Amino acid sequence: MNTSGPVSVASLTRQMAEKKPIVCITAYDYPTGLAVRAAGAEICLVGDSLANVALGHSSTRSLSLEAMIHHSTVVRDAIRANDLKYDSLCPPEPLLVVDMPFGTCEVSVEDATRNVLRVVQETQAQAVKIEGSRELVPLVEKLATYGISVMAHVGLQPQRFGDAASLRVQAARADSAFKLFEDVLALQEAGSFAILLECVPSRIAEAISEHVSIPVIGIGAGPHTHGQVLVGSDLVADLESPAHVSAALRTQPQDVQGVDTPTEWPAPPKFVRSFAPMSLGALRIQAFRAFADAVRARTFPEVTREAYRIKSEELAKFRAMLEARHSS
Repeated sequence: MNTSGPVSVASLTRQMAEKKPIVCITAYDYPTGLAVRAAGAEICLVGDSLANVALGHSSTRSLSLEAMIHHSTVVRDAIRANDLKYDSLCPPEPLLVVDMPFGTCEVSVEDATRNVLRVVQETQAQAVKIEGSRELVPLVEKLATYGISVMAHVGLQPQRFGDAASLRVQAARADSAFKLFEDVLALQEAGSFAILLECVPSRIAEAISEHVSIPVIGIGAGPHTHGQVLVGSDLVADLESPAHVSAALRTQPQDVQGVDTPTEWPAPPKFVRSFAPMSLGALRIQAFRAFADAVRARTFPEVTREAYRIKSEELAKFRAMLEARHSS
């Protein structure tokens, strides 16, 4: 049995103090949740990028609270699977953080608190992530009175932009960088347990990380934050848009083998890197194509490999029954 305790807010703070990088990976389904657990990530984030990556929406703004809760419970069941508790090789259970969708925390502190309480109750998450700046302070303070941990998402906040064209580097000027720093300090003082810092210059992220006492998790913020987060499907170059399919269709199946990605594969954001030996999206299409070809060629299923058998005497009786019915 794995005797290592699950990751906690307190253990993450200790890890930061020991200068050990914190790993955060997003997951939206059961298989990815299992992979996050097996990888030994400290944080499993069910992010609102669920809307774009898994549900095909054009914006995170359309994600409902119900959808977020549904997917979060599935991921929770994966990272906390009972069978893994008895596997001595399995890494500790990661901290489950659930993103609050657009519109759930923007109306009032009272409404936001109700929404957060519902998420925590129904998903059993140890923390929630909320996009915002200093205006989140009253909400973070309120949630702290209930013992609810908040990861404040600052810098680039995708929920606040209507389209991808508006997504750009933040805090690129001294005044905006200093405002960001003051926002982070205010959110820390309010009780946030961590900061997610997105798309800011590396040196600004480094300076902020050096002047806070809570973990700073970066995405597009350079290598000097206390930890890093990436979307699980980005890590393996999976299918995330019709453009990926169009690129794969222009690549011959035999060309995909041993190649990282099709040559026309859409370029990901600057801060994304695939760590898979080949594109999972391309591999997925290759496998589906191979299955379709095998069905059409009648080479799948094979009688000796994928089919169930019946005793010859039982088959003879069955055929006799068919013949008798046909003759009557």
